[in-house]
Amino acid sequence: MYNHSVDSHHNQDKVLKESLSLFQGGSLDFLDEELSGEVTEVLSTEITETTTKKSYGDNALKLSTNKGVHSEWEAEISEADMERFASYHIDLTRIHGITFTTVIITTKKPSVSCFTSPSMTFTPKIINLKDRDADAVLKEIDRKLNAGEHSSINELEIIYLPLYGSISGKTTSELLDTAIKLTPQVAKDDRHKQNKLQALLILLTSTFISDEEQNKVLEDNMRILEDNRAVRVLEDIGVRKGIEQGIVQGIVQGIEQMVINMLQDGDDYSKISRVTGLSTNRIMELENERLSLA
Repeated sequence: MYNHSVDSHHNQDKVLKESLSLFQGGSLDFLDEELSGEVTEVLSTEITETTTKKSYGDNALKLSTNKGVHSEWEAEISEADMERFASYHIDLTRIHGITFTTVIITTKKPSVSCFTSPSMTFTPKIINLKDRDADAVLKEIDRKLNAGEHSSINELEIIYLPLYGSISGKTTSELLDTAIKLTPQVAKDDRHKQNKLQALLILLTSTFISDEEQNKVLEDNMRILEDNRAVRVLEDIGVRKGIEQGIVQGIVQGIEQMVINMLQDGDDYSKISRVTGLSTNRIMELENERLSLA
């Protein structure tokens, strides 16, 4: 039986937002070659959220090519979703004054690929992760590791690798196991980055595998995960029940406490953003919350 104790869409969207924010400076070219360029900024979508009265559409990024990317995760893409995404696309372009590409990430073949109205035709990039070949990606990662080319490996792709298809028939749990074992090599000599990769890997895949598969992967990798504070939160939850909440709590609370400590030490927003990977807008929100509780 698969673990769906929390809304899986929220889980996946959370990973998308956290990974893009935490690995600011990374590249989205593993999703599509047209998305080349480093992520330079996680953009505010406050006006969009106010307009739609929903907390959707909050993954908006600016690339070093001076273009924007609006990314969404959708298991099932409906006509209503397409209309909503088209609205976000127009709003984001108007608010930020740059050209945006909307990317929809899924693991199923979509039944809808565009939205058409009398005034426009909206065609986003739909990326089905199952169309990717995990075996080929792992082979290339192995080549780079053997050649000492660690810096050319895209950490963001490692997070999504377990959801790729596999010509050799590897399951999601097997790919998760492989990805976790890769983290100490990919994020060489950077324990903080290793921890983030491991936590996001576990969170993203938790709704795609059974509790039993999940437990086995975690137990098989206990040595690698033993110093990961975010993963250690699971020890207080029992037999991995509530894993999503535990991982989210571990990631978010740890980063937010770091922000609060730096604010109390008088560090400015730009420094805090560089250290934590959070946007200045989110740092401002945390400072306002801290001041309101003072």
